[in-house]
Amino acid sequence: MTNPERNSPRNLELADDLKDDLESRDSGEILIVVGVFTAIPGSESSLAGVLSRYTVLTRGNPGCRNVDLAASLIEPGRFVLIEKWADESAQRLHADSNEMVAMAEDALPLLQSAPVLDLTLGISAHDLI
Repeated sequence: MTNPERNSPRNLELADDLKDDLESRDSGEILIVVGVFTAIPGSESSLAGVLSRYTVLTRGNPGCRNVDLAASLIEPGRFVLIEKWADESAQRLHADSNEMVAMAEDALPLLQSAPVLDLTLGISAHDLI
Protein backbone atom coordinates (compact mmCIF):
# COMPACT_ATOMS: atom_id res chain seq x y z
CA MET A 1 0.00 0.00 0.00
CA THR A 2 1.09 3.55 -0.55
CA ASN A 3 1.49 6.06 2.24
CA PRO A 4 -1.20 8.74 2.64
CA GLU A 5 -0.54 12.18 1.27
CA ARG A 6 1.36 14.40 3.67
CA ASN A 7 -1.15 16.88 5.03
CA SER A 8 -0.22 19.25 7.82
CA PRO A 9 -2.55 19.17 10.83
CA ARG A 10 -2.73 22.95 10.37
CA ASN A 11 -4.67 22.30 7.14
CA LEU A 12 -7.31 20.19 8.89
CA GLU A 13 -10.42 22.29 9.61
CA LEU A 14 -13.67 21.39 11.27
CA ALA A 15 -16.65 21.19 8.93
CA ASP A 16 -18.97 24.20 9.10
CA ASP A 17 -21.77 22.20 10.72
CA LEU A 18 -19.41 20.95 13.43
CA LYS A 19 -18.25 24.51 14.07
CA ASP A 20 -21.88 25.60 14.51
CA ASP A 21 -22.55 22.68 16.86
CA LEU A 22 -19.50 23.51 18.94
CA GLU A 23 -20.39 27.19 19.20
CA SER A 24 -23.91 26.42 20.40
CA ARG A 25 -23.01 23.64 22.84
CA ASP A 26 -23.12 23.80 26.62
CA SER A 27 -19.73 24.97 27.88
CA GLY A 28 -19.77 22.12 30.45
CA GLU A 29 -19.59 19.43 27.77
CA ILE A 30 -16.28 17.69 27.16
CA LEU A 31 -14.89 17.76 23.62
CA ILE A 32 -13.52 14.33 22.64
CA VAL A 33 -11.22 13.67 19.69
CA VAL A 34 -10.89 10.04 18.58
CA GLY A 35 -8.19 8.97 16.13
CA VAL A 36 -7.71 5.50 14.65
CA PHE A 37 -4.28 4.79 13.18
CA THR A 38 -3.31 1.63 11.27
CA ALA A 39 0.37 0.82 10.85
CA ILE A 40 2.02 -0.53 7.74
CA PRO A 41 2.84 -4.19 8.54
CA GLY A 42 6.26 -4.24 10.18
CA SER A 43 5.91 -0.66 11.46
CA GLU A 44 3.67 -1.41 14.44
CA SER A 45 6.29 -0.84 17.16
CA SER A 46 7.55 2.35 15.52
CA LEU A 47 4.03 3.77 15.28
CA ALA A 48 3.33 2.73 18.88
CA GLY A 49 6.42 4.69 19.93
CA VAL A 50 5.38 7.82 18.03
CA LEU A 51 1.83 7.71 19.43
CA SER A 52 3.05 6.93 22.98
CA ARG A 53 5.38 9.93 22.99
CA TYR A 54 2.59 12.15 21.65
CA THR A 55 0.20 10.85 24.34
CA VAL A 56 2.57 11.68 27.19
CA LEU A 57 3.39 15.15 25.82
CA THR A 58 -0.26 15.98 25.11
CA ARG A 59 -1.35 15.21 28.67
CA GLY A 60 0.52 18.32 29.83
CA ASN A 61 -1.33 20.73 27.54
CA PRO A 62 -3.62 23.37 29.05
CA GLY A 63 -7.24 22.22 28.83
CA CYS A 64 -6.35 18.57 28.27
CA ARG A 65 -8.53 16.47 30.55
CA ASN A 66 -7.02 13.14 29.49
CA VAL A 67 -5.42 11.26 26.61
CA ASP A 68 -5.49 7.47 26.24
CA LEU A 69 -3.76 5.26 23.70
CA ALA A 70 -5.01 1.72 23.09
CA ALA A 71 -3.84 -1.08 20.80
CA SER A 72 -6.47 -3.26 19.16
CA LEU A 73 -6.61 -6.93 20.15
CA ILE A 74 -8.77 -7.65 17.10
CA GLU A 75 -6.79 -5.83 14.38
CA PRO A 76 -3.00 -6.02 14.83
CA GLY A 77 -1.33 -2.68 14.11
CA ARG A 78 -4.45 -0.60 14.81
CA PHE A 79 -4.18 2.04 17.52
CA VAL A 80 -6.93 4.21 18.99
CA LEU A 81 -6.11 7.59 20.50
CA ILE A 82 -8.78 9.27 22.66
CA GLU A 83 -8.29 12.89 23.74
CA LYS A 84 -10.62 14.74 26.11
CA TRP A 85 -10.53 18.55 26.08
CA ALA A 86 -12.09 21.09 28.42
CA ASP A 87 -13.15 23.26 25.49
CA GLU A 88 -12.75 23.93 21.79
CA SER A 89 -10.14 26.65 22.22
CA ALA A 90 -7.81 24.30 24.13
CA GLN A 91 -8.22 21.63 21.46
CA ARG A 92 -7.61 24.08 18.63
CA LEU A 93 -4.51 25.46 20.33
CA HIS A 94 -3.22 21.92 20.69
CA ALA A 95 -3.98 21.15 17.02
CA ASP A 96 -1.37 23.77 16.05
CA SER A 97 1.15 22.70 18.71
CA ASN A 98 4.65 21.44 18.05
CA GLU A 99 3.86 17.99 19.46
CA MET A 100 0.87 17.59 17.10
CA VAL A 101 2.93 18.61 14.08
CA ALA A 102 5.82 16.34 15.11
CA MET A 103 3.48 13.39 15.65
CA ALA A 104 1.88 13.87 12.24
CA GLU A 105 5.26 14.11 10.49
CA ASP A 106 6.62 11.06 12.31
CA ALA A 107 3.46 8.94 11.98
CA LEU A 108 2.57 9.54 8.32
CA PRO A 109 5.31 7.35 6.79
CA LEU A 110 4.30 4.51 9.16
CA LEU A 111 0.59 4.51 8.30
CA GLN A 112 -1.15 2.05 6.01
CA SER A 113 -3.82 4.65 5.26
CA ALA A 114 -4.89 8.08 6.42
CA PRO A 115 -5.99 8.09 10.07
CA VAL A 116 -9.70 8.15 10.80
CA LEU A 117 -10.46 11.16 13.00
CA ASP A 118 -13.71 11.99 14.74
CA LEU A 119 -14.78 14.93 16.88
CA THR A 120 -17.41 14.11 19.48
CA LEU A 121 -19.11 15.52 22.55
CA GLY A 122 -19.26 13.58 25.78
CA ILE A 123 -22.70 12.44 26.90
CA SER A 124 -23.15 12.06 30.62
CA ALA A 125 -25.47 9.46 32.07
CA HIS A 126 -27.35 12.37 33.67
CA ASP A 127 -28.23 13.66 30.18
CA LEU A 128 -29.89 10.33 29.32
CA ILE A 129 -32.39 10.40 32.17
